[in-house]
Amino acid sequence: MNTIIVLSKDFAANESAVVDLKSWGFINPLRALTFQNKTGQSAKFLWQGDVIYNREKMGYFKEINNDLGVKVSHYEGFITVTNGGGEQYLEGELKP
Repeated sequence: MNTIIVLSKDFAANESAVVDLKSWGFINPLRALTFQNKTGQSAKFLWQGDVIYNREKMGYFKEINNDLGVKVSHYEGFITVTNGGGEQYLEGELKP
């Protein structure tokens, strides 16, 4: 399965970045979002879609493991990535 790099950025402590998944055509079904820094630490989030209403764009990324201290929130096709307490370079990959 292909992965797409959706974020590649040097973050300051507690800095946030917004990624527009909707304009890339990634709404549903999303699968996994993975981040890695230059030292090999990583964080993985799995997409949890809204199965009750089965509505496009509804759901959240559930944290599976997080050595980086990043937080991810999702709102209608956009994700906000917030870095933890230290400066680090992050690369984010999405598996649609």
